Amino acid sequence: MPDVRTVTVCMPATAVTDQIPAAVSALLAAHGITDAGLVGHFRAKPRHLLDRLRRADTIGLLYAVGGAAAGGPLRLLDLDAMRDDLARRYWNRWQLWQQIVAGSPEPKPWWQFYDRHAADPDNYTWEHARHGFASQPRVARMLTYNAHPGRLTELPTDHLDAFNAGRHAYAMYGGLRAVPAAAMLTADGRLLRPVSLRYADELDYLRLANEHLTALAGTDVVVAVTTK
Repeated sequence: MPDVRTVTVCMPATAVTDQIPAAVSALLAAHGITDAGLVGHFRAKPRHLLDRLRRADTIGLLYAVGGAAAGGPLRLLDLDAMRDDLARRYWNRWQLWQQIVAGSPEPKPWWQFYDRHAADPDNYTWEHARHGFASQPRVARMLTYNAHPGRLTELPTDHLDAFNAGRHAYAMYGGLRAVPAAAMLTADGRLLRPVSLRYADELDYLRLANEHLTALAGTDVVVAVTTK
């Protein structure tokens, strides 16, 4: 199956025309991303606020369905609600994770096995790395829970470092991830994304991406697309 990822594209209001999808495609193409489609990633402001705010905007919400939209001016989007909602969901997920892994020894993260494989792929194969990681008791418990058809949520094994950072840190991690998505194309043309799957590298990306969002004006436009 293709690896589908969500990318947030930021654009100054002055650079946006009525053809927002075409403008987004052109910006992505400059970075070699040609297969992208709009996705309802953002939460719109409540209806009573939208009716008042829209009067001052020449650009409205893009592909709005219910309370979600593929994008639009920042002032029409409820980014704080998105962050609060995902932080709360991550808080609850951490509580469940703690119950599932209670008493198990702290495992090594995946990247340590991957680095060993990358350094000596002939003697330490991909299967060696995968089985070595998955056989750790805490990881095995998470995988067992994820295999249950009645599971309440997924316990991502690539979140191990974030889980181990504690309940409050994991909830904050969720809030940081809510808006930027997997990568971000900034208003000044930079493509931001984590340089690896390591927790520290993802936090570096999330810090830069959220700082960029905070610096945008309310009339600036953000759009979310899925890419392969």
